[in-house]
Amino acid sequence: MEKVKTLVLTVLVGASLVQSYLLAYSSPKFDTMIPVDYVESKLEGTQAELSQLLFPKDIVLHFGDDQHTILYPNMTFYQMILDVVKQRTFDGIREAGELPSGQSPRDSLGLEIRFPSGIPFTLLEQIMQLKGDSLADAKPVDRIWIFTRADRDEVRVFFAGSGGTVYEAAKADLTVKDVERFVAFGSARTKYRMYGGRHYLPAEPLQMVGYELNYRLFTAEQLQRSLFPDPYSTRILRERNGSEIYTDGKRGLRLSTGQHWMSYSDPAAPVEGTHNELRTSLSAVQFINRHGGWNGNYMVSALRRESAVSDEQTIWFRQYAGNYPGSFPIVSSEGGLPFGTIRLTLQNGVVTAYERSVIQLEGEKSERKLKELPGGETLEDMLRSYEKYELVRNVMPAYRLLLDEENDKATLEPIWSVELIDGTYEALSGKGAR
Repeated sequence: MEKVKTLVLTVLVGASLVQSYLLAYSSPKFDTMIPVDYVESKLEGTQAELSQLLFPKDIVLHFGDDQHTILYPNMTFYQMILDVVKQRTFDGIREAGELPSGQSPRDSLGLEIRFPSGIPFTLLEQIMQLKGDSLADAKPVDRIWIFTRADRDEVRVFFAGSGGTVYEAAKADLTVKDVERFVAFGSARTKYRMYGGRHYLPAEPLQMVGYELNYRLFTAEQLQRSLFPDPYSTRILRERNGSEIYTDGKRGLRLSTGQHWMSYSDPAAPVEGTHNELRTSLSAVQFINRHGGWNGNYMVSALRRESAVSDEQTIWFRQYAGNYPGSFPIVSSEGGLPFGTIRLTLQNGVVTAYERSVIQLEGEKSERKLKELPGGETLEDMLRSYEKYELVRNVMPAYRLLLDEENDKATLEPIWSVELIDGTYEALSGKGAR
């Protein structure tokens, strides 16, 4: 037994010496590992092109004698008129100083194509055939007047801005018959009349469709993976109000859980380049395509330069909802959820700030119910008694979002909304939709 123990011990000592020799003098063999770069995780969402986001908020048809009607997006006649206008050529656009005196386009046979705010000609050229000298230097416009002259067989076209600047197309590829056909499209629709010299209001109640639909939320993890180059390097800070801030030391993402709102900032983004409205708009659309998508119908609502000495620009996109009998903006009223807009700030075409709701509406399984908004004297009384009437820029039918978080249901409620001169929206108080 002693000899066996000695033999086993000798073998173990020898094996240990051999292993020590191999570790000390042999060359180790490494397997090559290729580092894998982080691949950005894109949030699922619908993609869009800039031209799809440029469309009028409405088209006003003028019959003369202060008789009007309004066509809204997604209405058949709205789309038919817009398709024709897009295909025609407007040549020789030049500054006209003012609209023709002695003849108001509102009292003439014609139409008024209205955008939500000033649109630069460089953007209008994405959807219309425009020709003129120095259009890139022209001021933004928010209305296109197309009307006929009572004393001549001709069509006149003017582009007007809220600042009073007016441009005229010396030659328009439209005929009097075209304009008469456009106006005839609205002959059977509810008539509107001018109130206070500024607002078109329907003489009768307006029908809209209310919607109840499902919704989902972008999660913090999804947003981190989409917006940060390395989401694993972020740290979280929690505020007393329940909001959460994620940061990697350069970029920041703030999630307001109670309002379901996100604010992303990237102040360290590169800023090389030049100031250009078209480049800003294209960059903003591309950024949203990569970081959440559109998940609905949006329009370019506003594009503003922050200051005369800065290349920083802010662009707003507003969500529209509905199909029949039309599509209307979703607005957030005082005290309600901040829903319906996407806002981006860009410096020389590079996004430095990005804000939107994390609520994503899912309309595939929506319930619809026909509603009726008040018109005529009832609506006029509502507007007359509105305490901020002097600050009202627009009056429009719209939707506001109501959430039932217990049942994961969202309601789009039809309302009359007012847009104030500072760009904010409020629900017009009084009798609502029935």
